[in-house]
Amino acid sequence: MVRRESKVAADWFADAFDELYPVVYAHRSVEAARDEAAFAAAYTGLTAGDRVLDLCCGAGRHMAHLGATAARVVGLDYSVPLLLMAREHLGARRALTRGDMRALPFTAGAFDVVLSFFTSFGYFLDEAEDCRAAREMARVLAPKGRFFLDYLNATQVCASLVPHSERREDPYMVVEDRWLDEAAARVNKKTAVLQDHETVAIREESVRLYTRPELTAILADAGLRVEECLGDFSGGCLRDDSPRLILVGGKVSEDA
Repeated sequence: MVRRESKVAADWFADAFDELYPVVYAHRSVEAARDEAAFAAAYTGLTAGDRVLDLCCGAGRHMAHLGATAARVVGLDYSVPLLLMAREHLGARRALTRGDMRALPFTAGAFDVVLSFFTSFGYFLDEAEDCRAAREMARVLAPKGRFFLDYLNATQVCASLVPHSERREDPYMVVEDRWLDEAAARVNKKTAVLQDHETVAIREESVRLYTRPELTAILADAGLRVEECLGDFSGGCLRDDSPRLILVGGKVSEDA
């Protein structure tokens, strides 16, 4: 287990997802999202008539496939560069909106399904802000609405964290340092992108290491009921060494 005392800025996410994001996460391609989108669609029972929110949609790689099942898909993200990338390859056929997940710019009950891929939860240093984001997810869900939350598996992250790595993504070199902040229960990463041996960008990331019970409790307090817990995109059960923590469920009815 790697431990350091270094802190990251509270608003690290404001700059982390920029034009170099496709370089740092080159393996997270549009094609790689095909099976993930189909998996989420199957587990939420997605239908052609559903109104779908891809929360923190990034460059829209899952949206590129969700449209095959549902006609009304909206993507929301905080990053302007990633939204511009999404618009470029999605065209005008998909609705894209810039917004903060803590204050979604949608009316109550606007969506039948909310999807969240690739650990887009747990960003805020104050847990109350994560709780606020969960409440917003519940608020924009219609009665009997469903959600799909793809999150990291904290146990697996702590056990397998690689402190330092370097790789080539032509024409760049990507250098990543990772560490755990046990006091704050967070996993942090500092990424340097170099070109011709010159640093062109330095970005930081920080995600709260919520356990399954903790995350389930946050969702429950927000009015979301977890019905299934999975450990990967093959439908495997959650285990200590599972690569993901995927929670699927629905909005708790007001008369429940």
